[in-house]
Amino acid sequence: MDFINEFLKNAKEIGKINSSTLELYRKDIEDFDGFIVGKELLDVNNEDIVRYIEELKKKYSDMSIYRKVSSLKSFYKYLLKTRIIDEYPIKDIELPSRVKKSTKALEKWELKRILDICNDTYEERRDSLVIRLLYETGLKIGDILSLERSDLEKYEYKIINVRSASKIINEKISDELSRDLREFVEKLLPNMYMNRNKIFEELSRENFRVRFIGYGKRAELEREISPNMIKR
Repeated sequence: MDFINEFLKNAKEIGKINSSTLELYRKDIEDFDGFIVGKELLDVNNEDIVRYIEELKKKYSDMSIYRKVSSLKSFYKYLLKTRIIDEYPIKDIELPSRVKKSTKALEKWELKRILDICNDTYEERRDSLVIRLLYETGLKIGDILSLERSDLEKYEYKIINVRSASKIINEKISDELSRDLREFVEKLLPNMYMNRNKIFEELSRENFRVRFIGYGKRAELEREISPNMIKR
């Protein structure tokens, strides 16, 4: 039995999670499954969860850890309730606070220092475009990562067109960003991924967040940064 799919199906049916967060739950559980190499999800114990949280602390913020472990708690509560497991493995585990700290937007000079080091590899040039798109459009990271080549070509790379819920948003970008985006899509992208419509398909929110934090450290910024600090 695919316990992850059964859990997600049940959670959706009872209205516990909506479609927009369904894949986040799936990824959280599958990430944990990948961590416990050589062990089944049904055989997990308290020590496995503790070790996983310690590993998460190396890469993620308290908010992200809270969400990831909360996904696991919901999953194992379902397994316990349906009597698939006999013991709840997440006992007496203290989660990080999920209260968001107020964050001050990145200064232009900070953003420039980050962009200055994102110019060598394919991945760095890709990330640089994502950062600049976030800054110029004010759109959410999910909207940027869902951009498709066909939409960019339709507006000659001058307008970013996204569909958000019931709205269609059009944001004009600078000539310089338009030129760099076209060059990336038409010249660099085909060398890495053939016949792909989704521009940033290989990049996830969490992966981008980790990389962005890394750029901040390489740029020797004095404060901790995160993508939500990129403000137009």
